[in-house]
Amino acid sequence: DQSSGKQDENATLKKNEVNPLIRSGLLMSGAGDILDNNFTATNVNSQNGILTAYEAMNMNLENTELVTLSACETGLGDVQIGEGVAGLQRSFLVAGADNVVMSLFKVSDEITEKLMLTFYQKWLKTGDKRKSFLDAKKEIKAQHPESIYWGSFIMIGIN
Repeated sequence: DQSSGKQDENATLKKNEVNPLIRSGLLMSGAGDILDNNFTATNVNSQNGILTAYEAMNMNLENTELVTLSACETGLGDVQIGEGVAGLQRSFLVAGADNVVMSLFKVSDEITEKLMLTFYQKWLKTGDKRKSFLDAKKEIKAQHPESIYWGSFIMIGIN
């Protein structure tokens, strides 16, 4: 009943009305209406195949050395005055992960696969996560000099 000041819980919410920590997330099987950008008060808070940044922020990742978000634009978020960037990457750090690998723009699936495979192989061999990540990017850069292939990926965190 809108006359009593209550919002219809099935009313579609506009993008700018939804908390940025709910607009950022990982879509999994069952994501349903969210894929169609059909945000409603009901479906943003349900078990819907989406791990929102808000939900990720509330996980316990205290013993997590690295979270890798290798899909396109996983490092993006909304800038909030006094808070920094609110998005998926920050949520994993708040939850306790030591480091996050993410992309800042659209990436090639094929090259991303090569980059991640090279990175993990080097890390397993050397035990040096950050150096392995940088060396893997250098290898991809040597094969594909355009920054679109290797420049999107960054690692943030404490070590």
